[in-house]
Amino acid sequence: MKYEKEVLYFYMILVTIGTVLIALTTLRYMSNVNDSSGYLILFGLIFTISYINYLEKKAGISKKVIWIRNSVYTVLVISLTYFLYF
Repeated sequence: MKYEKEVLYFYMILVTIGTVLIALTTLRYMSNVNDSSGYLILFGLIFTISYINYLEKKAGISKKVIWIRNSVYTVLVISLTYFLYF
């Protein structure tokens, strides 16, 4: 049982890293190209993150861990965006 939780947390970390990279790439695209289609990509990213949260609830991950992951995700995206692109 403990091994299964470790695997869930490992994949949760991978998903967070992947979504951070997608968000940073989208913001980079929007700042370089200055095109409004980047907003559609951001909406798609928001929908994807919502679905990931739904799947994590279904997998039995506690709300506390989900909130911590979302907080870390938000802080990472904002801080990396500020330091890398502006």
